[in-house]
Amino acid sequence: MVRIGWIIVFLCIQVQLATAQVQCFAQVELDKTEVYVQQPVKVTFTVLTATWYTQPLEFDNLQVPQAFIVPFTKSSPGRFNVNGKEYSGIQFYYLVFPYKSGSFQVPPIKITAVTPPEGSATSQTVVIHSPAKSFVVKPVPHTLPQGESWLVAADVQLTQRWNKAPDQLKVGDVIDRSVIVDVSGTLPQFIPELPDTKLSWASTYPKPATLKDTRNDVMANGERIQTTTYLLTGAGDFELPAIKISWWNPYAARMYSRSLPPVKLHVAENPSLGMMTTLKDSLAKTVAAASPQHKKGPKEFFGIPWYILSIYVAVGLLLLYIWVRWLTDLYGILKPAWLRYRDSEPWWYLRFKYGDNVFPDIYHWWDRFDFPDKRASIGSTLQSQQEQELYREFSQYARDIYGGGQPDKAREKALKEGFAAFRRRRLQHLRQKQYDFLPEEI
Repeated sequence: MVRIGWIIVFLCIQVQLATAQVQCFAQVELDKTEVYVQQPVKVTFTVLTATWYTQPLEFDNLQVPQAFIVPFTKSSPGRFNVNGKEYSGIQFYYLVFPYKSGSFQVPPIKITAVTPPEGSATSQTVVIHSPAKSFVVKPVPHTLPQGESWLVAADVQLTQRWNKAPDQLKVGDVIDRSVIVDVSGTLPQFIPELPDTKLSWASTYPKPATLKDTRNDVMANGERIQTTTYLLTGAGDFELPAIKISWWNPYAARMYSRSLPPVKLHVAENPSLGMMTTLKDSLAKTVAAASPQHKKGPKEFFGIPWYILSIYVAVGLLLLYIWVRWLTDLYGILKPAWLRYRDSEPWWYLRFKYGDNVFPDIYHWWDRFDFPDKRASIGSTLQSQQEQELYREFSQYARDIYGGGQPDKAREKALKEGFAAFRRRRLQHLRQKQYDFLPEEI
């Protein structure tokens, strides 16, 4: 009978340990498993727990060879049903832009979560790994028209601007034309270069293109600005050819194109251009012939003899050296002091009290706030200190944040005031016990 009793006790302990295990796991979803080169794949990570999260998730960066990664890691909490059971979850996603064809795999990433098991208020740190997912990247279609560049995008806008009005031109004028390619749904480095056209009536000087990353909160976007300078060398009526760009829309599964129409220009004669050149040549010869011969003196720079200028430069370099050394020494003194303050308890308390990121900041502050009888977690400390009302506020706020709800400002204000009063009591107790002084609440 004694042996049977011990067996029953052992089984009960095992059942209790099993029920206290943390149920936390990750799911990965791809919006497509087959794409073309440059077509993005949306990779969504959902991290689920049977209870709630007491700290923000920590996760590794996603890396996929032969692909550009655009992270959109602003987490979105919610409630999710998995096999008939409700879970609290946090979602974030990446856009993967492959630039070569072949078979690809989204590798597992390590995710660290802090969450209590079911039936417990004590949080545990768990490390999980997301499952791997595979997808295929197809090469550029053979049906792409000859000579056209491959571009995958949701939409493309073409605009142009001039640095001067193109309807008032004459020979000898220099004019800049900028063509702006604004693309939705891709990266700026994928936007193809526009072709340059050689002109018989103007000399062309292309400038390096400017690429801009214009992504928003949900999509990758890009812009390419291509500027060409034209030196007008001939008079008459001319035409700049049309500019056309084509792209593959993956959502409509078809090719689109957009064009800038041809630009007609009238370049007027400039009679004074030749006369001006002749006049400049004549004046140059006249000035050279009429200039008196002077004795050769010391070489001058900006009208100052070289030896005087050397003294000025030496004195300036010495003053610059002294100034840089003083700034360096001052920086070496101020930086460690500033870093110590940025890692101190008063700093993180102010961040928590007056900032908007309540939960991340409260844990940073709590880690630096030392006092007797402090437990491993905030919840357990509040319970041990008989702070039942503050514990209820803290637990409800955690459930609102990580359970898909939206905490109101009144609850957030009450939570901050409760912890402010708790901090004042602890500091007063520390002064009475002659512990190290902590600055009063600001």
